[in-house]
Amino acid sequence: MKISMFKKTLWWLFLLITSVLIMTPLLINYEVNQIWGEYTEKVATEPFKQPVKDLAIVNVNILSVDGTHMIEQQTVLIEHGVISEINSQVNLPDAVTVIDGTGKYLIPGLIDSHVHLWQSPNDLLLYLANGVTHIRELNGSAEHLVWKNEIQAGRPGPEMFVASRRHNSAGFFKGWFDRWTAKIQPVSDLDAIESDIIKMKNIGYDAIKIYTFLEKVHFQKINEIAKKYGMQLLGHIPITMELSEIWQSELKELAHTEELIKALNREFNGYNSESAASFLDYVQQRSSDVVSHLLNQDMAVVSTLKLMETFAKQKGDISAELRTVELAYVNPGITESTHPAIRVMGWLPGVNIYRLPNDYPAERIKGNQLYWQTYAKANQILIKAMAEKEVMILAGSDANVPVMVPGFSLHQELQSLTQAGLTEAQALRTATATPAAWMEKHSNTKIKTGKVQLGYQADLLLLRENPLFDIKNTQTIEAVINNGRWHPRKQLDGMLTAVKQANDQSRKLAINYFE
Repeated sequence: MKISMFKKTLWWLFLLITSVLIMTPLLINYEVNQIWGEYTEKVATEPFKQPVKDLAIVNVNILSVDGTHMIEQQTVLIEHGVISEINSQVNLPDAVTVIDGTGKYLIPGLIDSHVHLWQSPNDLLLYLANGVTHIRELNGSAEHLVWKNEIQAGRPGPEMFVASRRHNSAGFFKGWFDRWTAKIQPVSDLDAIESDIIKMKNIGYDAIKIYTFLEKVHFQKINEIAKKYGMQLLGHIPITMELSEIWQSELKELAHTEELIKALNREFNGYNSESAASFLDYVQQRSSDVVSHLLNQDMAVVSTLKLMETFAKQKGDISAELRTVELAYVNPGITESTHPAIRVMGWLPGVNIYRLPNDYPAERIKGNQLYWQTYAKANQILIKAMAEKEVMILAGSDANVPVMVPGFSLHQELQSLTQAGLTEAQALRTATATPAAWMEKHSNTKIKTGKVQLGYQADLLLLRENPLFDIKNTQTIEAVINNGRWHPRKQLDGMLTAVKQANDQSRKLAINYFE
């Protein structure tokens, strides 16, 4: 009898352990997908799908090719998705759809050069509704490559440049876990790097992304193989490397201005609240040399300035900062995250990835604020220096990182760039002509966009107000033309409404407090 009971106990214990072993990965996988936005209701895109039409926008003010002024009362003819004629008087084909542009302004569609879609396809509509006709996904996945192809086939959304996952050095177990939960590509075996890069090139990635904790030996091997196969390298400056080593590499694009600030801070041996002013002086002194190297190496830099400016605010009062953005449009899986201990991409106060610990000493808060305010100021100094010497600055918002709302955040980025000292025309170029030319040179898809010019793809915004007078006017969107597809204001509003409704139906936590 006792033996029989013992066997039953062992059997139930076996079932329990087996259930735990099966259920734990499933639960973790569910949580991982949840925090990246997978389970938010998907908006049906078919109602927003538009055919490519022949269009004529008449009597409109157009942005000059050099982006410095508006040319008044022009007619822009678009045929088969391409700008075929620009003149004050144009003989229009019979079948063309005529749009009255009187008193309005026609500029190129905007390009956000640093975004993260994660598992949130509704964001594609947010970009289009905000006049962003191209995005550059800088932590790509196979899913993103599918979306890219679908958009080229007519799905409503911005055209996509897709870089690979972030490459970090890691051992087997950490690498496996990081790949599963944090969407990071682990690097450990030098001999596997070549086959991995060949695979990424063959399946359609436009670039390889380098990340912060990549060992020098791994960077050097990736650098060698990427050059061999003509793959662009972009991303972070590994902390194992000095600026002098980066200048000699194939890393021709930095994903943030702050990568340079971090490198300068390492040279400075780390500033604190007491040495903040001295660090700013150091950045000012080093800026000329840094800019010279950027120019000599033909290296582009993505701005992400607005995000840097929010760090102090998010650490100081995240609730107040959340009330300044369009929180209702952000995928609730991403904003809500899962557990306060898991710092992945949470936005709300309890899970915000930039929040200070609950036990952070009150007497240190002032110094912490000064530290991050200095960090933002250092980025502003360097961006101004880069603009003065015409370094290739690409406007990027790091969308979906708190508190950068997809689509909306690029307009905020342009405002931050003008506040840092760029003119309206300079800021507008960072989101139009400059990244367009950069992508044409470095991506797999060779398209001409970013200008209102003959032979260019018709990616355009019709605005009510002139953005050269005030960069905030990029938000006065009357219509978006995306590769010859006409999306009027009413339809753009419908996209925003549909995304908000999907979010509201999927939301677990109320956000009324932040509205």
